[in-house]
Amino acid sequence: MKITFLVYNIYGMGGTVRTVANTANYFASKDYKVEIISIRRTSETPLFILDPKIKLTPLFDARRGMLFTKNTPGYKRFLKQMLLKMPSFLMDKSEDLYQMFNLFIDLKLLSVIKKISSGVLITTIPSFNILSAKYSNQNVIKIGQEHKFFEAHDESLQRKIKKYYRKLDGLTCLTSADKADYEGVLSGSQVKIYKIENATHIPEETAELDKKVVIAAGRYSYEKGYDLLIEAFSKVISKHPDWKLKIFGVGSEGEAYRNLIFDLKAYNNIYLMPKTDNIIKEMINSSIYALSSRRESFGMVLIEAMSVGVPCVSFACTGPKEVILDKVDGLLIEEGDVEKLAEGLLTLIENDTLRKGMGKNAKENVERYTFNVVGGKWERLIKEQLKLKSV
Repeated sequence: MKITFLVYNIYGMGGTVRTVANTANYFASKDYKVEIISIRRTSETPLFILDPKIKLTPLFDARRGMLFTKNTPGYKRFLKQMLLKMPSFLMDKSEDLYQMFNLFIDLKLLSVIKKISSGVLITTIPSFNILSAKYSNQNVIKIGQEHKFFEAHDESLQRKIKKYYRKLDGLTCLTSADKADYEGVLSGSQVKIYKIENATHIPEETAELDKKVVIAAGRYSYEKGYDLLIEAFSKVISKHPDWKLKIFGVGSEGEAYRNLIFDLKAYNNIYLMPKTDNIIKEMINSSIYALSSRRESFGMVLIEAMSVGVPCVSFACTGPKEVILDKVDGLLIEEGDVEKLAEGLLTLIENDTLRKGMGKNAKENVERYTFNVVGGKWERLIKEQLKLKSV
């Protein structure tokens, strides 16, 4: 049995890349044939370690100097340059990555999907799910992955989801709420909908929780709510001026956050840090993880923090509500309430025993997000889909 993943850039970083790498490694360890088709290639080797048995197939080499070979004929250079300048017609314009696609990649993508003749194809963003539903071979088991709740998508994409997801064999969601959501959207169809969480490995290391550091990580974007976190932490500073907040990431809101930090005169305590490829190391050197998202379908960073025994203080969005056991391994805060977020941070800052107790519970409770548990869900999905395909 062969399992093929279609992902935007397996050579990059981010939650989806990490999840695909972890899941692909799991399947390879179970002796499945595994291939990862990556739209782009941006480095010599992937950032996350992959089992050497996994086949990597990049469609477009975006590394400097790799656009053409020395022997590429002039007419092919011209044609490729023209196609690269033309906008994508396959990707929905509301996709976060739309600007990174073009007609050249479209043609490559369509060709590779049609060439997959058997096995399982796992697609990782809505436009890929739709393309799989429309163009995959009938013998292929088509599994789409959803990392957002339905209403988080643009209306144009919602219409396509309603129409084409029905042609998938299976759809995986990260939370019970998302599963129920898509079951309603796709009612009356034959597509099987599964709740399969993102999985991680639990490191041997455990944070000491003695550093006066709170951290957060993710895109500098409105939905991540770092403006709310900055405001909340400015209230913490007034009581505990020796504590620091480090926010790791990059994005369009960075300048606005920087200005806010200066307006609040919090520049000696709140730091905007560059994104890191070793967030676990930073978590080990912290004592609290803060999640201030206005919307969060899952929250892989929460699981990573918990995996090294760091308690989390988070707004009670859809995903965090399923990950954190409130007042057991972390604190859930009413969404958008800056005062309550500050109070939650102060609760853990001011009580070492409570903080370390929650950290211990977090490391134990996060076991349910390892492949010891999640791997079995993938195995059951594959077996059920094979049985349905043979009927």
